[in-house]
Amino acid sequence: MSESESQGKYPIVPPNEIRCVWMTAGVVSYQLCDRRLECEQCPLDIALRQRFANQRALHPRKPPVANNQTTPETPSGTLYGRKHVWVRAGESNTARVGLEPGFASALVSPKAIVLPAVGEHVIRGKVCSWVVMEGGTLPIVAPISGKVRMTNAKLTENPHTICLSPLGSGWLFELTVEAPVAQETDLMSVGDAAPIFAEDETKFQNLLMAELLKGGEVVGPTMADGGQALSGLSEILGPTKYFRLVRNIYT
Repeated sequence: MSESESQGKYPIVPPNEIRCVWMTAGVVSYQLCDRRLECEQCPLDIALRQRFANQRALHPRKPPVANNQTTPETPSGTLYGRKHVWVRAGESNTARVGLEPGFASALVSPKAIVLPAVGEHVIRGKVCSWVVMEGGTLPIVAPISGKVRMTNAKLTENPHTICLSPLGSGWLFELTVEAPVAQETDLMSVGDAAPIFAEDETKFQNLLMAELLKGGEVVGPTMADGGQALSGLSEILGPTKYFRLVRNIYT
């Protein structure tokens, strides 16, 4: 019996079982999920995220874009899903998928991007990728269905690329699709998506402000004590609390 026939009769992942996101990423060789991808309380997810946090030096955080630099215009033909994901049709029934800039900027400093495997079928409305943050693991919902033909290797080397260029070099993966992207009725034009995403961003900013006004956050040693200045709200609020705010608005 050939190896392919053996895998067909005895699949690696049994029917109705879910791969752990870390198995999909290739970090662990075999691990099934018994939490329906609710990673926040999973001991394995917590342990592995701590590992990525301890390896911060491998992917140094890049400085923020200067205020006088403009954001590149959205490329023509870009459509958006409600879960802050964009789709752009390519040639020969292909489509590229990425994160909407507002969502991408809220990630601040992702530790890893877990992408689907080449050849895998993703289903519209189902989780297809994950963003590993210091405070938790965020699911990314597929805006369309298709077969993965290519993933973005740059995100493996430097996950922060997704924040710096979400509409360009920070794309996630490409799909082979059966029907033209423009025929997907659940997708929105940039004009239709803009006010919806702006409202979400306002909600997110309001949540951040409400948490800051509560006071009592432990910010660590001050500069006078020989400590380091905190560089963002995620550090002031703490990674877990900041992660929950991002998840509540963008996923």
